[in-house]
Amino acid sequence: MAPTPLQGSARGLILGLVGGLAAGIVEAISLVRDAPVARAALLEAGLYAIIVDALACATITGVLGAIFAAALAIARVHLRPDRVAALYVSGSTTFILAMVGWLWAFRAAGGDRGPGVRTDVLFVVLLVAAACGVLVHPLAQSFALRLFARPKRLALGAVVPTMLLVLVFPVQVFMEARQHRAPTVGVHGIQLIDPSVLELDFDADLDAAFAQIGTMAPDRPPNVLLLTVDALRSDHLGACGNSWIQTPAMDALARASALSCSTYPQQPQTNPAIASVFTSLYPAVHGVRMHMVDRLSETLPTLAEVMHSAGYTTSAVIPWTSLEPAFSGFHRGFQTYEAFVLNEPPAMQNPATAALAAIYRRVTDQVAVGSAVEAVLGMRQGTEAEIDGRADVTAQAALTWLANNGDSQFFFWIHFFDPHYPWTPPEPWDLLYDEGYEGRYNGDMSFVYEMRSGVFEPNPRDVQYLRALYASEVSYTDHYVGQVLGFMARRGLLQNTIVVLTADHGEGLGERGNSWLNGDYWLHGDDLYAPGIQVPLIIHDPRSTRGHQLLSAPIQHIDIMPTILDLVGVSIPRRLQGESIVPLLTGADRGSDRMAFITLSDDSQTSVVSAQGWKLIADRVTGGRQLFYLPSDPEERVNLAPAFPDRVLALSRRIDAWAAANASGVASAPVPTNETARLGISAARSSP
Repeated sequence: MAPTPLQGSARGLILGLVGGLAAGIVEAISLVRDAPVARAALLEAGLYAIIVDALACATITGVLGAIFAAALAIARVHLRPDRVAALYVSGSTTFILAMVGWLWAFRAAGGDRGPGVRTDVLFVVLLVAAACGVLVHPLAQSFALRLFARPKRLALGAVVPTMLLVLVFPVQVFMEARQHRAPTVGVHGIQLIDPSVLELDFDADLDAAFAQIGTMAPDRPPNVLLLTVDALRSDHLGACGNSWIQTPAMDALARASALSCSTYPQQPQTNPAIASVFTSLYPAVHGVRMHMVDRLSETLPTLAEVMHSAGYTTSAVIPWTSLEPAFSGFHRGFQTYEAFVLNEPPAMQNPATAALAAIYRRVTDQVAVGSAVEAVLGMRQGTEAEIDGRADVTAQAALTWLANNGDSQFFFWIHFFDPHYPWTPPEPWDLLYDEGYEGRYNGDMSFVYEMRSGVFEPNPRDVQYLRALYASEVSYTDHYVGQVLGFMARRGLLQNTIVVLTADHGEGLGERGNSWLNGDYWLHGDDLYAPGIQVPLIIHDPRSTRGHQLLSAPIQHIDIMPTILDLVGVSIPRRLQGESIVPLLTGADRGSDRMAFITLSDDSQTSVVSAQGWKLIADRVTGGRQLFYLPSDPEERVNLAPAFPDRVLALSRRIDAWAAANASGVASAPVPTNETARLGISAARSSP
């Protein structure tokens, strides 16, 4: 007697569940074992792999099982029950192996951001799966019928575990929505700022405020304003030597402050970099390695929590989804934490649906089935193309908060998303540095998608225009940084506020190489050359009488938290890995022993920068080394590794010691003995 469609579905469901669990366990082991670095979300990724693979296989084989049973009934095919049962086992085996093989090939080809699985590879996967199914069929005839002998128990055994696995996600959404519900400013009694305020001339206000430096009463506790500008590289700031890009606000701030043009993130991506700023820990320690996937652990105290415990009113204005609680965990310690993202879907503004979106991101970025689903749906890319974090919106939100809370002793974090791509500054900044372009690019996400697809082929005029757009974004952002500072100056707040301004990372603009199909040497996060990792740091202390200071020693993001705590007289926790730079400001330390360590997200490359101006980039995979002397070669054009093997060895040992102390996956390979053949990361990556 042939099974009914319901019985066929139960058979497929139980077989798919067992096979999917097995496949998920294998993928989970592979994810954890083969991960290049330890990450906050790594064990969670393994659990996701088990659950998602089991549900995907069970669902598909359950549907196929019902279809097969219905087909037998319609065709009135009379087969022996043991052969029908064996067909279910062998068919499920074939399907599961084919799916697992395809997903393995899909992940190996780059997932949803890769070119897809080659036809010949797919053919081999299907051939192997079919062969295994044929081999399993005669073996299954001896036991399959007994396996399906009790339909009710079979259905119960299939449905109950499946439903339990399904419930994992809504339960997690509920728990995370409660956990990550960020406090926000109430609308009642809020004094809204007239947008016209954002167009005032701030020069005179800043000059008047900075003229009063050093006059603040020593016993009056200062406020702290932390400004982070996304993707701002040092060499695009007038104060750091740029002669053609207009940055009057940040230049004015720098003239009245301590300035470093050689500050480095610990990892050149937003969330890992900000995590180091707020914890004073290296990425290998705080665990935020994968942008928008890893979240900051609740066991790690943050700068905001320490400031709040010290009696400060803490608040944050953020302009981008990646910094929202569900994706970052950065909200801890802030009494108010508000996101102002243009065109953000309403679902992202609800804690429950935001938690669901964050889980979707973690699944699609880490699990093969999820990556395949994203390749079909393209939900992340569609949302990414629509939303924006504009500097004028951020500034207006910041001014509104200051107008209503300026009388309190505050720690206020403002993050400006510009000049991060897309490079679409509004008028009149869009034509500030290039008015005559008539090419195919307009600065939107299309050029980034070309890079991800491996088809980015701009001509020299296109490159010139894209670089001009980035510069326009820098000037656009500077204007609204100036509006925030000017407003504070008019309110008398700037005279009592320590201002710290830095960037999370820099931005490559194709300065190296001459072909960038995959976006090599553009944007950030994929290499450790200066454009992507060298950022400004401005520290303005209104109590200081030292005037403008230019700091030459390398400074790290992890130094910012202890510096702020040192400046406001709050005890510095012992677990911090950064060092306060206050001794540099006072002259008690010349910084001759300071070094900066920067690494990529997978620890494949790491860089060390010394106070003497030497910079080493070490490639863990190839064993290659690139050595630059920055005082005479700021653009890093001449690889001095072959000429200075002792220097390479000494800096490599510093990397090894740093890696061992921080449980990092970065471990320098032995310096090759054949210098001419092995030194340098690669000829292509070393070329101008």
